Amino acid sequence: MMKKKILLINTNFVHKHTLITRLMVKTMVNPSLVLPYVAATIPPNKYEIKTINDTYEDINYNEKCDIVGISTATPSAPRAYQIADEFRKHGKTVILGGVHPTLLPNDAASHADSVVIGEAETTFPRLLEDYEKNQLKKFYYSKEKICPERIPLPKRESEEIYPLIAGVQTSRGCPYNCKFCTLAQVNGASYRAIPIKKVIEDINRIPRKFLFMIHDSSLTISTEYVKQLFKEMIPLKKKFMCYGSIPVLIRNEEIIELSKKAGCIYWALGFETITQKSLNEVNKNYKVEQYGRIVKKIKQNGMGVFGSFVFGFDHDTLDVFETTLQKVQSWGIDAAEFNILIPFPGTEIYKTFEKQGRILTKDWSKYDLQHVVFQPKNMTPKELFNGVRSISKKFYSIDCVLKRELSAGIFNFSKFLYTIALNSGMRLFHQTGYGFRDGASLTYLLDPVAFRNVKEKYIRGNDHA
Repeated sequence: MMKKKILLINTNFVHKHTLITRLMVKTMVNPSLVLPYVAATIPPNKYEIKTINDTYEDINYNEKCDIVGISTATPSAPRAYQIADEFRKHGKTVILGGVHPTLLPNDAASHADSVVIGEAETTFPRLLEDYEKNQLKKFYYSKEKICPERIPLPKRESEEIYPLIAGVQTSRGCPYNCKFCTLAQVNGASYRAIPIKKVIEDINRIPRKFLFMIHDSSLTISTEYVKQLFKEMIPLKKKFMCYGSIPVLIRNEEIIELSKKAGCIYWALGFETITQKSLNEVNKNYKVEQYGRIVKKIKQNGMGVFGSFVFGFDHDTLDVFETTLQKVQSWGIDAAEFNILIPFPGTEIYKTFEKQGRILTKDWSKYDLQHVVFQPKNMTPKELFNGVRSISKKFYSIDCVLKRELSAGIFNFSKFLYTIALNSGMRLFHQTGYGFRDGASLTYLLDPVAFRNVKEKYIRGNDHA
């Protein structure tokens, strides 16, 4: 029997298929595990699978295939809908899934023959059975989240470019339920840890030495689990970066010490904001006074800190940008991302802003952490936009980047490599992100006139900045 062919596409708001893009995917980008997990659910005896990463690969709408499965997050949803509509014109059966279709299934439904809501491991096999019977339903939703023991190992060989740093997932679900985050809505509020034996098996299948263990809401939700995981990772001799919760790490220095032995190079920490009232408002059980202490503890153990910050909360005023920069520099954070608050559909903060009439646009392509899509409380949209640009420009100035990279120490090659990758990737995202989407390349780092022109073009195109 001839196998049917399934084309799986991971859409992205960046789809400039240049050598620079491919180089970034290879060296700087945290690889998505969505398609490898979906591919692992498809029976290989019945279906041939081809995957396309829209970030760097061209799409052939005349591709000979039976089913086109498209995964999308919110900012790439318009691009996904465009692709879906074109394939449907060519008579293909189109399935939409991922974060955005899960949050807004009716928004996706008009562009697809079927919509997969939530985790695909239980729904996609059922969808394929119905497809074989010509009984495809419009929506597929599993009320019960998949048992972690049944989560398959991702089919990593499905990607064309094998990244220098491979992604690993150890759990599903997030019990924290922060008001601005989509994790609980997509994967549920119940923490489900993948058996350590299976995680170790997955890591052993990865030929690369370097890992990104940041596909979990946090690696430290269960302290006993993460301690045992680190102990079993020690003999693997991998080098990795992972997410952690600040209050948990403050209380459990043993986790920090074990992570070092296991090969941890960087801890990624969601500081979010230096304003305590904002933390309280969005259900973050953090204390700002702990920030400097946790950075010091991690760095004393020879590891780096990647910090995540968000601006635009209701308690933020115009001084928050410069004050945050001073704090970050005084703590000695090695790399950071500075994002504009995005009220993603389905989150509590989105519902609040919509009720208050503060949502400025539902152009999903602007829900990318770089546009202002809502009315801030204590500043104008343009002031929020310019404030984030200002702090990122200062933090990622050439001299500051070089200083952080050199301080990592060339004799600690793994940390040096991660520091270069993080700082280079974040500098490109923050300082040429607007140009990159218009076809910019690394030349904008070297050509101030070209960079200024494309920057002005981007700002003019931002309706609310």
